Amino acid sequence: MIVELWPIACAVLAVYWVAVAVLIISENRDPTAALAWLLVLIALPGVGLVLYFFFGRNWPAIARRSKKRQHTRAVARRFMQPYYAHYDAIHPKLEGQHPESWIRHDSHLITRLAEAPPMTVRTCDIHPEGQPYFDVLIADLAAAERFIHMSYYIWKDDVLTERITDVLVERLRAGVEVRVLNDWFGAAPFSRRTMKRLREAGAIVRFDVTGIAKLNYRNHRKITVVDAEIGHTGGFNVAQEYIDGGSRFPAWRDTGLRLTGPGVAELEKLFDVRWLEVDGEDLFQERYYPDPSLPPGDIVVQTVHHGFDDPWLAATRAHQVAISGARDRVLIQTPYFVPDPPTLQAITNAAAAGVRVELMLTGMLDKNIPWYAAETYFEQLLEAGVHIYRWEKGFFHAKSLTVDGKATSIGTLNLDVRSLRLHKELMVWIYDDAAARRSEEIFAADLQDCVALTLDDIHQWSWLRRFRNSAARLFSNLL
Repeated sequence: MIVELWPIACAVLAVYWVAVAVLIISENRDPTAALAWLLVLIALPGVGLVLYFFFGRNWPAIARRSKKRQHTRAVARRFMQPYYAHYDAIHPKLEGQHPESWIRHDSHLITRLAEAPPMTVRTCDIHPEGQPYFDVLIADLAAAERFIHMSYYIWKDDVLTERITDVLVERLRAGVEVRVLNDWFGAAPFSRRTMKRLREAGAIVRFDVTGIAKLNYRNHRKITVVDAEIGHTGGFNVAQEYIDGGSRFPAWRDTGLRLTGPGVAELEKLFDVRWLEVDGEDLFQERYYPDPSLPPGDIVVQTVHHGFDDPWLAATRAHQVAISGARDRVLIQTPYFVPDPPTLQAITNAAAAGVRVELMLTGMLDKNIPWYAAETYFEQLLEAGVHIYRWEKGFFHAKSLTVDGKATSIGTLNLDVRSLRLHKELMVWIYDDAAARRSEEIFAADLQDCVALTLDDIHQWSWLRRFRNSAARLFSNLL
């Protein structure tokens, strides 16, 4: 019987090998990734398919074929293109002010790849401390008169979320619309008691990036929009530990951004795109967007975004263009550092070319394996001339990039593969000397609580530590 089944099994296996080869080759992936997946799928027919299903599918290609995504993009473009026309004069003015600068190239890239032209805002406040930031956020929520839209990766059930929920429930009773969209995986470990309270009070609560096929991909953005006038983003999730460090850390360092004026439209757009795809409700209506007849403000901002289903990864490319174009100095703040090759090359090239590159990371860890992987990059970076600092006061969660004292970028993008390629992220570029100076002042203040990493430190590492780090790096797409 076994002898009779052997030819059939061989034929099935041969058909399987041919099928996976055609599948992987036709996706036009990076050759290294394509060969790796071919090896996994051929050597491990059953396990390989499971791994490919969760971690290897070509989501940009899948998204291009998705009727729902095509509809969402069409709705967004139909509304946003005439809305952007009110601010057409901003882009030429920005390029005229920076004709030879990387800013001109970065702005053009974001406009083309993310379909997000530069806008202006009236105010732009950078908050490096949790308590003052959340006090401002809650005050904005409490003053809402028409609507509140919130989207976060993590929404815990604690003192802070109770405080925010109380305000939202009170606003719901006053007739204010409240919509909350949280990442399904990010919110999964925590009690949804406050979400239940909000639903019972009349809020519409949804969860994004659901389904087992998307388990490896997340909506990592943080957005609050109030009355089409005020926008919040940055690294802060909704949890008390973002103020005091919680039970794990003595302190927490993060950066929040508050905007008012036309530039808030981009945050609303990103919320509305995800809401339309998840809920089906079309929020692309004038009442949810800043009034073009109001004074636009003088501070130029540009919000870049991407996701796992985006073939361009515009936020990552904007970082690379800015770092590569730097002439004097680059200040980077990120908790995690497991970069993709082009980002690593941009950083090392800038430092080796004489640009002062300073990289600030967390000193206290919330996850060990990503840090092990990060350590494999430090020797190369230091040899190229990069200055590396570890913030030792607590957990460091800020995400910012400041270049040449001309512009700063603040948002949700970590410099690890998950953020650079796999998550839905956003960064707000602020083309303003005062904002850049503010970011540099914050960086300088953070240095007071940092320890510099040196080549001597690395040369003292044991062989076992180096091997552990190299093994961790193999799983960079999962970190």
